[in-house]
Amino acid sequence: MEGVGVSIANASGVQGAAQIAEAAAYDTIHSGELAGTLTAAQMPAVSCRLVRFKARDDNIGAIYVGGPGVTKPDGATDATTGLELNAGEDTGWIPVDNLNRCWRICDNAGDDLTYLALE
Repeated sequence: MEGVGVSIANASGVQGAAQIAEAAAYDTIHSGELAGTLTAAQMPAVSCRLVRFKARDDNIGAIYVGGPGVTKPDGATDATTGLELNAGEDTGWIPVDNLNRCWRICDNAGDDLTYLALE
């Protein structure tokens, strides 16, 4: 497959990621769906340079994406609460070398997450 050129600034409006990946070509595109989980779960090992997570449009609750031991909001100040994604929302492009650096936890077991990873 020929390299796929992506203009991150146009795709997501995230300027930091745009500077990192401006005019980059990607040889491999990975995509998948991750089932909802009520406990913190590590994303699968998928090599990449950029990833974008999206909560499915039909989710009832939120999904929280973060680091190891990610938690749901509980009204207390902490360093583990994940980035909240409601139904249909996405993270924008995140520069990371492997999906397994990210973790997720969901409000409901049926709240699924999809991803698109560029390598």
